[in-house]
Amino acid sequence: MKNTSVIASLLRRPAIVLLVLLFIFFGILAQPYFLNTLNIHNLLRQTSFDVPLALALMIVLIVGGIDLSVGSVLSMASALTISFQSRGVYTGVLVALLFGAAVGAVNGLLVTKGGVVPFIATLGTMTLIKGIMLFYTKQQSIPGTNEAFTFWGNGSLGFFPVPFIAVLILAVLIYCFLKFTRAGRNFYSVGGNSDCAYLAGIHVDKTKLAAFIMSGILASFSGVLLASRLNSSTVQIGQDSNLWAIAAAIIGGASMTGGKGQVLTTFIAVISLGILTNGMNLMRVLTYYQIGIRALVLITIVVLDAVFISNEGRRKKGTL
Repeated sequence: MKNTSVIASLLRRPAIVLLVLLFIFFGILAQPYFLNTLNIHNLLRQTSFDVPLALALMIVLIVGGIDLSVGSVLSMASALTISFQSRGVYTGVLVALLFGAAVGAVNGLLVTKGGVVPFIATLGTMTLIKGIMLFYTKQQSIPGTNEAFTFWGNGSLGFFPVPFIAVLILAVLIYCFLKFTRAGRNFYSVGGNSDCAYLAGIHVDKTKLAAFIMSGILASFSGVLLASRLNSSTVQIGQDSNLWAIAAAIIGGASMTGGKGQVLTTFIAVISLGILTNGMNLMRVLTYYQIGIRALVLITIVVLDAVFISNEGRRKKGTL
């Protein structure tokens, strides 16, 4: 019974298990490069740009939805940040964040007022934004004009990269919101059982709308950080971000059925996936093998999560 309890406890935190296993695996097989200080520094920088996206998906999954538009929002926000630099860096950042909030509001209204399934609603906005992005950029890269702006993507404070510090602060703020505010706790209630949440006096539609707006803003924040890192914007940015963010959110403990999600484990999941990519690159694993390996990791985590949920349900019913 004790062994079963330990396994069940580990299954609740697959991100931590994955982090430890990957760290040991690449620490042995990818030496002396993997544990090199410079490599760890670069790893923290690279994973920083994925954290806001993963947190965006986590928040939407908590309320029982999904957001496929985050990659497109990231891309468009990056383009807006760079193209509005001529009017001031802060103007570009503000325009990008407002764009993300607007897209999130549209997604939320389609789901709550329009009755559209989140998958279809966000698939539609994803496609629409891609078209707008191609028209806006004329399929050309947009170069930045303010070198000082690159500090937020390329700078460091001591050992730690500036973008890592920025997303760490962001993660703490989101944790506090979900943990200590009534509005944050309502997210879990709505995702766990929207009917019960409604009967308890929670405004379900407003809660879902708020989650989608937060998702849009977080996706835009990723776009701003990437724009700062590259000091340019291209149409290729954010192409694979949707799957990557969903994978990190699920590995971090979020559930497609809603009501679950933790900031810390989602943050760890992003770092774990970053280690996986970094380690495979150091070992010179071919790109198409990397895609397959990442897919296998995600499928394994999802299957284990489904088995755990099934066993928990049977245990509660007394059939196990």
